[in-house]
Formats: sequence, C-alpha cells, structure tokens
Amino acid sequence: MALMPGLQLNMGQQLKLTPQLQQSIKILQYSALEVQQTIETTLETNFMLEIDEERDDESENYKDQLDSDASTNEESLSLDEKPLDIEQSKEIDSDLQLDMEWNEVFSDHAAPSTSLKDSSDYVSAETYTSAETTLHDHLQWQLDIAPLDERVTVLASYIIDDVNDEGYLESSLADLLITINENESDDEHPAYQLSDLEDALAIVHQFEPNGVAARDLQESLLLQLAGMPQTPYVVTAKQLIKENFDWLSYHDHKRIKKFYGLNDEELTTLLRLIQTLNPRPGRDFSPVQSEVIIPDLRLKRAKSGWLVELNQDAFPRLSVNSTYIQLASELDDTNQSQRIKDQLNEAKGLIKSIQSRGETLLRVGSFIVDRQQNFFEEGEQAMKPLVLREVAEHLDLHESTISRATNQKYIQTPRGTFELKYFFSTGVSQYGSADQSATAIKAHIKRLIDEEDPKKPLSDSKLMKLLEEEKDIAVARRTIAKYREAMNIPSSSERKKLNKYKI
Repeated sequence: MALMPGLQLNMGQQLKLTPQLQQSIKILQYSALEVQQTIETTLETNFMLEIDEERDDESENYKDQLDSDASTNEESLSLDEKPLDIEQSKEIDSDLQLDMEWNEVFSDHAAPSTSLKDSSDYVSAETYTSAETTLHDHLQWQLDIAPLDERVTVLASYIIDDVNDEGYLESSLADLLITINENESDDEHPAYQLSDLEDALAIVHQFEPNGVAARDLQESLLLQLAGMPQTPYVVTAKQLIKENFDWLSYHDHKRIKKFYGLNDEELTTLLRLIQTLNPRPGRDFSPVQSEVIIPDLRLKRAKSGWLVELNQDAFPRLSVNSTYIQLASELDDTNQSQRIKDQLNEAKGLIKSIQSRGETLLRVGSFIVDRQQNFFEEGEQAMKPLVLREVAEHLDLHESTISRATNQKYIQTPRGTFELKYFFSTGVSQYGSADQSATAIKAHIKRLIDEEDPKKPLSDSKLMKLLEEEKDIAVARRTIAKYREAMNIPSSSERKKLNKYKI
C-alpha cells in the first residue's frame, strides 16, 4: 500500500489552564510563608508592584483593595481626568522631554550618610543571634585541643565526619577505612590499618557527650556507664547490657532478678540507673530550628457564635505603583510601554490570586468551624467525622481544591493553632447511633488510659467495654488496639511493667 500525503480534520474538546489560573492554583497550595516569599521575590523584579502602607489592614479586605486600587489609578493617573489606556501609548505626546534616563528610574535616591552607607544597611545588635554549636563542631573542637599526632588526628577527623545527628557512626569501620586509604594514603603516607582506626575510635569515645561515635545502642550505653563512678549497680548494669541485652529489651525482669540475684528493690534501682542513660547522645547538639507557623485564619468568639476571619498580618497588602503608569504616559517608546503593560498584568495577577486564595480559605475555614463547633467548645472528644468530599460538595468545589486549601494552612483558635486538615477524620460506623470520628475515639481511649490505675492497666477488651458503656461507642477490640498503637501507647502488660519501675 503506497503512502500518500493527506489532510485530516479532527474535532475535540481540550481543557487548558490560563496563566492566571495556573498562578491562582499555585498560590492556593502555598503556605502563608511561601506566599510571603513569592511576594518578596516579585517585589524585587516587578516595579509595578508595591506595598500599600497607607491603608488600614484591619478595616479593608482584599476585594476592597483591588477595587480601590483600580479607582485610585483611574483618578490619579489620568492627565485629562480620564483613565489611562496603556495600550494607546502611541497617542502620548512625544514632544515631552524627560530629565532622566529610563535606567535611572530604578536607582536609589537616598542621600549617602557620612557615617553609614545607608540607614537601611544598619542592623541593630539586638537582631543578632548566637551561632548554634553542632555535634560535629563540638567534637572537632575537642579534637583540635587534644595532643594527638597527625595520623591519629586524620583518622579521628574521618570518624567525626561519619557521626550522624543521633551520635552514632553511620558506616562500618571497614568501609570507613577504605575511604580513608583512598583519600589519604600515597607513596609518602603508608596505608592505615584497621587497628589504627580502632585506636582513633577509642580516643573519640572519650569525647563529650558520653556514648558518642558508638556503632550501636548497646555500645553507646556501655560507654556512658564506663564514664560513671563504678558502683555495684553500675557494674551490674554493664554486665547486663553486655551479656544479656535482650533480657532488658524484652523486659524479662524475672530472669534478670534470678540470674543476678536481685530482689525487687535492687532491680528497681538498677532499671532506674539504666533509664538515666541517653539512647541518643547526639540529640542535645542537634540543630533546633523552631518552625515558623503563620496562621491564615483566625477564629474569635462573637455574640452570634464563632467568627472566622482572614489573618490580615499574614503578608503585606499590595497595590499597583502609580508612578510608573504616569511615567509611561510620557514615553513614546512602544517597547517600554509594552514592558510596563506586562509588569502591570503580572502585578494585578498576583494581587488577584492572593485575593482568590483568601476567599477560598475563608469559605473552607467557615464550613469547618461550623461543622466542628463542638470541638472548639469541648475538645477532641467532640470531633465529628469529616471528609474532603463533604466540604467539596457543600462549597461546590473540587476535592483537589479543598485538599490544596487545607494542606499547610493553619487557623488560630482559642484552643491553639491547628492545621485545617487536622479537622478531617474518617467516621467509624455505629450500630443504631451516629458515626464517631476516629479522632474522638482516640481522645476517649487516651483519657481512659491516663485515668487508669497504674497497678491495674486497662486491657483493650476493657477499654472496648468502657467506651460502649460510658460513651455509647461500639468499636471492635482490634480497632482499639490499632488506635492505641497509632498513639504509641504500649499494651496493658507493657504499661504495667513500665509503671512498676517508673522514677
């Protein structure tokens, strides 16, 4: 069959997202901190966008801002009391001369100070914070002041570099030795032996914090015990961890008492000593960065009930810079006018996207608060089942939109600051009664366990009966066990053992 060129006509429908819609979707899924970063980046590149500092943040919303921006531009930017049509740049008077070059518009006009470059460059001493000392820095400082020869220092440096934030070695000594010899050994420097690396590791083991650079938990605990005064209990603890560490892991207290000849009081003292050891010796030097959470919504109690409002302090108010639009009226350069038009469209698009984000969050937040009113009055135990589909159907939005509007979006309430997706919970079917939220059931389980007798912990079966008797919540025992494990709560037998030897 011969191949012949031809034309075909196909008809179909295709959905394409406009750039404005794509930007709105991105802004919606951004957290408040990411929106701040986007605004700062755009302010640096778009000369049409500026922060509106004259308006009262508490009294105006985003919609009023856009409307007032448009009216302000129409009133103040027109030369003949008419709105400026930037696309009609050819009609601008070309005889009007400018006393500056276009590139000079972006220069800083602040007069230099005699003592400082710029007043904005000055940083108050109160804004400085001390640098954090990491575990690596702490170990390296101890190595620098230790009287060691060069070869041992090299080995110790590699060991320190291999220590993770928990304080343990990440690589085996054999693998570490291969890396060291590949980088350090040559004709002038003989290859290192495994015994050399072990000697260097023994030196690092003497550094603070105790138990650092261990290869496993057992070695770390033994190193910490070695640094303590050698009392009979310390010696027994070392023997127990070294010889029968599994007994300690499985809480086999009867065997420990029988093997080491201990009574109940001596066993309690021994276990309390072991509990004072740090299973993660490097955690104290781990960098602790407090996560910045900026609430998008605020919940307040009003006379008519709960009031949800946008957090006006989440990010600055934006407006269009009127100076450059007026400057465009004095230009006869079509390219420059087009550039201003593009920048203007970008600025208005960002403002509109932020406005749309706020409106969506307000709608979603208002519905969640209305649905979960009992939670704000009584707490987790009053949480109701809620899924994305229910919110989407009520607000006539897609589930993906609800997902974007609740992920990394926070609401500040009298009970604390919560992520919006925290209020979503699956429902557990009940026999003859309303479904219960999984979050509420977990709260009931935790309350019952907190109130139990430490000497007689409640079993999963007993918890199931108490929930049915007190709260009319009928769930299976395996569901109780699943929720208990999800909250990292041990079983009743494990709790009994732990409560017996608590300090």
